[in-house]
Amino acid sequence: MESGVVESFSTVPPWLQVVGILSLSFVVAKIIEVVGRYLLRRSPTDGKSRHDQILIEETYVPLYVTVFLIGVYISSQLLEQGTVGIYVANVAVSIILIVWAYAVSRIGSRIITVRTDTPSGREIAPIIRNILTFFIVLGAFFILLSVWEIDITPLIASAGVIGIVLGIAARDSIGNFFGGISLYLDKTYKVGDMLQLESGQRGTVLDMSIRSTTILTRDNVAVTIPNAEMNSTQVINESAPNRRRRIRLDVGVAYGSDLETVKETLLSVAAEERLILDSPSPAVRFREFGDSAITAQLQCHIENPGLRARARHRLIEGIDRQFREKEIKIPFPQRELTFFEADNEISISSKSVADRPTATVVDEPGESNTIDERPESNLVDERPESNGAGERAERSPDRDTEKRGDADR
Repeated sequence: MESGVVESFSTVPPWLQVVGILSLSFVVAKIIEVVGRYLLRRSPTDGKSRHDQILIEETYVPLYVTVFLIGVYISSQLLEQGTVGIYVANVAVSIILIVWAYAVSRIGSRIITVRTDTPSGREIAPIIRNILTFFIVLGAFFILLSVWEIDITPLIASAGVIGIVLGIAARDSIGNFFGGISLYLDKTYKVGDMLQLESGQRGTVLDMSIRSTTILTRDNVAVTIPNAEMNSTQVINESAPNRRRRIRLDVGVAYGSDLETVKETLLSVAAEERLILDSPSPAVRFREFGDSAITAQLQCHIENPGLRARARHRLIEGIDRQFREKEIKIPFPQRELTFFEADNEISISSKSVADRPTATVVDEPGESNTIDERPESNLVDERPESNGAGERAERSPDRDTEKRGDADR
């Protein structure tokens, strides 16, 4: 495109070409300026048009500056190729780059401010603006070095090494930092929401920072949790998408109770309680036939999840009082144990002469246990030794045979 413009003016003297290009670029720049001001006066300042107004306010100046500097750049190409021409061209490109970097930074900052008009957003918005500005300035700096033909390879290598060192040294802080940004962008929760964490902790969000989140528990204790942990665990937001919540209360009634009376009683208790909303209206559902009772479930809504414990407490008091007045029984679990009797017999018999006495145990219903024992027979009948020296008792073979017979019997 540039070569075509140069060739079209090849027959015109160079100084006249420069004057013509600069004049044309100046006129176009003024037209852009006038149109931009007109659009600013006509554009409204509310709703989604606020973003359009920001774009017009921050881009019309860089546009007409860019148009004029493009004319300067083309004019520099018509001059004799030397130090002055190259210097003018590089200056023009550098100014264009700086102007647009500043414009992009301003657009991002203003849009972030508009989009984060909340307590937590106002706290995190400056950090996001600083990060955006840092990367824009860093990118513009490296591009400027390339325009002026400065070798940036050593700088890129050094920046990479420094980034690795900082990442290792501050990995926890960096994790919390990016966790906070992720939580904010995902809009997981905001200040004032009721949260229930995976660890079982439950409370109201008291403060959100770029590093941690603070919740206030029901015991009026402030708990600070790192954003990296909040971003990696399950978080139940009981206040989203709206703060109205349903509570369910199970009540067991005895078998044989009038279920219609039970239903009317539960609904009357819910209607008398001021913490229970009239819309959606309370309802009663019978869930199952339990082991000892029929399970009825009272379903009603409360305005705020923080009222759940108080509402359940009052409902239980009212249901117990009404059930006593109307003689509706809430049974307690019962178990019936049955024992079956059977004949048991244990027999131990002796088959060897070395065994213990034989015993028989008989257990019959209605009768006492009987143990029949037979004493062990004497297997050896020994005579005392005589008092005479060198004498010993003698046993006849017939006597031994007779004793073994007795033992067999």
